Amino acid sequence: MTERFETKLDFARFLAVEAGTLARELYKNKDQDFVSVKGLQDFVTIADRKVEQRIRALIKEYYPSDAVLGEEEGQSGQSEAIWVVDPIDGTANYMRGLPDWAVSIAYCENEEIMLGAIYAPDRDELCWAAKDQGAFCNGVVIEVSNCSQPDQAVLLLGRSSRKPLQEYLDIVQHTVDANMEYRRNGSAAVSLMWVAQGRAEGYYEAHLNAWDALAGVLIIREAGGLVRSQPVAETLENGSEILAIVPELERITVDTIMHQDFIA
Repeated sequence: MTERFETKLDFARFLAVEAGTLARELYKNKDQDFVSVKGLQDFVTIADRKVEQRIRALIKEYYPSDAVLGEEEGQSGQSEAIWVVDPIDGTANYMRGLPDWAVSIAYCENEEIMLGAIYAPDRDELCWAAKDQGAFCNGVVIEVSNCSQPDQAVLLLGRSSRKPLQEYLDIVQHTVDANMEYRRNGSAAVSLMWVAQGRAEGYYEAHLNAWDALAGVLIIREAGGLVRSQPVAETLENGSEILAIVPELERITVDTIMHQDFIA
């Protein structure tokens, strides 16, 4: 081992930056076979796979008894301690040279999110949180927006191909009807990071996988925001609907925009 880490949080931050740095290097040296198609508007790059392999190798080196759940290779190992990783969230942005992509690293114990780190290399921003210890970006404490007026708020939206398109279009309509602005940047991890940083008042997506969501969920909660989602065990197994929102706008967002009995 060439590094020593006092805590798993130190390791998670190192892991996110190491992975992001590798992803940038691989992009700079890409060739014509760099991108493959998984499905309709669903892409994977050589970097997605190589970065996840690097993450897994480092976890195995430093914490060999821990399990790992990753987007590209699924779960390896069985343990109450599990790392949940997305090597590149926002692959469609990354492969086009757009800046909104990130490495997302979460660590869970006994079905609780204990650590989260999100690194956006092209923005040079590393956000992290440990349970009950606050949230930080590049070493500075971050807090969610204190906006309480819908007509001054921005809701970030994600669109899941696993849900009907009309459901997404309805959410857009409800958002506009509530006098809120909206954006879609193509990366759940970046969107969640922005909510924690106070750049937007909320984020909604009808379905996210665990590797997209868990790090950001903890960071937002530690930054003072609210997140409605399924319990960690259910999210690890099946993913979850996710609403992250500032406290002042929770009720109007659930009642006016969602128009449904949302997750308690």
